[in-house]
Amino acid sequence: MGFEQRKQERQALVQYLLAQNWDVFGTLKFVNGRTIGRESANKLLRSYWNKVDRVIYGKAAERQNMRVPRWCFAHEGADHENFHVHFVMPSPLQDTEQTCCLLNAIWAQHHTQTAPLVKNWIMPAQDRAAVTSYVTHEYWRMGSETLLDELCWDRTSADTMAPYNHAQQAHRITRAASPLWLQQAQQALHTQQAQYEASGDLQMMERG
Repeated sequence: MGFEQRKQERQALVQYLLAQNWDVFGTLKFVNGRTIGRESANKLLRSYWNKVDRVIYGKAAERQNMRVPRWCFAHEGADHENFHVHFVMPSPLQDTEQTCCLLNAIWAQHHTQTAPLVKNWIMPAQDRAAVTSYVTHEYWRMGSETLLDELCWDRTSADTMAPYNHAQQAHRITRAASPLWLQQAQQALHTQQAQYEASGDLQMMERG
């Protein structure tokens, strides 16, 4: 595939993402992105997103195929060997920071191979244009494989999430991530927000 074609495809993907309704930007890492392997990573990611859907929607996640909208991107880092995933999504909770902490806490506890709270970066998106440019920047090398179609979901309207903000959902959240885990995730979030505010560099999310 030629450079010009990839450039056009990436531009189309950027425009598509900017037209979607999302306000959370995340980076999910592994304990060792160099050894995890694509197949193992994808299994963990699929089970993670299934759990997130169940926490938000309860039994409707399976019975009515209700899923949180999301767009996921594989990145391999500067040396092509450090596999990790970026995503954007609309906050399913009214408190966007609470969403970020919940997503991080669920991932950090998900498996022995998923990274601890301080290594993942999940925060409210401040500059959507910068985020879309960032999540697609490996398109030059990976092409359409950078977009993880099997993990993405765009068939649930964001406004369907509000009716699920009730007591049962709060109970599911507590079961999925204890108040202590959420508190620690909040500390990680505030530290990372301060680091980002100081530099404005999304590249720092790749490190560590």
